[in-house]
Amino acid sequence: MSNFSNYCDKNFTHTIPNFTVSFGFYIGLGVLGNLFAFILLLKQSKFHKWKVFYRLVLMLVCVDLAGIVIFSCIAIIESPLTKWADSNSLCKVESILISFISLTNLFVVTFIAIERFLALWHPYFYSSVKGHPLAMLSPVAIVIVTAVLASLALTQSDFVKIYPCNFCFINIYSKNYADYIFAFVYIIIGLVLVAVAIVMNILVAIALSRGQRGYSRQRESRIYITNDKRDYCGMLFQIGAVIAELAVCWIPIMIRMLITMTGDETSEKDIKDNYLFFRFASWALVVDPWIYVLLRREIIMNICIFFQRQQRPRLTSSGDAVERKSNDERKSLANDEKRASYGTI
Repeated sequence: MSNFSNYCDKNFTHTIPNFTVSFGFYIGLGVLGNLFAFILLLKQSKFHKWKVFYRLVLMLVCVDLAGIVIFSCIAIIESPLTKWADSNSLCKVESILISFISLTNLFVVTFIAIERFLALWHPYFYSSVKGHPLAMLSPVAIVIVTAVLASLALTQSDFVKIYPCNFCFINIYSKNYADYIFAFVYIIIGLVLVAVAIVMNILVAIALSRGQRGYSRQRESRIYITNDKRDYCGMLFQIGAVIAELAVCWIPIMIRMLITMTGDETSEKDIKDNYLFFRFASWALVVDPWIYVLLRREIIMNICIFFQRQQRPRLTSSGDAVERKSNDERKSLANDEKRASYGTI
């Protein structure tokens, strides 16, 4: 393997990277999406009462928001010309943060998939453990485990700036294979989590297609999956979106890192191509709140109803009774859908 560990030190440009429209769109969509999802979860807390599923989703939103804010600030402030007073220490801190946030994201997504699997395939077991203190503290356990795993990066002897030289990560271009210990651990854990999450979501989709009985978080009982095709399509859309996100954002970067570390030679073109896979992974932090919270069928319906009310002309007093009756029927239908829906918040 060719040694490109010092590529950014030897090949930096003499222009500071501009704040591009695409990067601004990434930050805006990520920050606003996660903030809206956070506010929506808090507003619905009286309804969902912070069960395990919603605690996991809230943790996912908070971690994604923190990741976007931290790494966007670093990318804006840093440049290829930046000369740090203690570059190795700062690179270590940044690499540990990237490892922590990415692993936490994968752990939470996997736990959500497992929770859905248990609710549909083993509803009696799920109903018996859902209120257990250990289950309620699962987000805390995830943070502790990922913090310990990320701290293993301290054993990594080399951290470098990754092209385009505005962030640091594990040196996957080193000739010293001893530097790859943490990188291999990171990749193996990541691939295992992605595989488990995909398998669990596929099993959930199979259960939904069979109309299999599952545990309802709202009714605290065992019910049949709704026969409403709109609910069914909405659930499958969400599951398909989760699988697509894992396949596009996380699998390519893990495999690319493994190929780079085990390959015989790495060219300058490979270094620049690797940046594309890092960008794919970073978009997972933006997509998560839209998949798990904002693009739920119930939310879209409420938004449509809100705009319909704003555009509807004001009725006279003779039509008030009819309007109130229509509104009551819509509210009753919306409440029934919330109580009977599964797989969405």
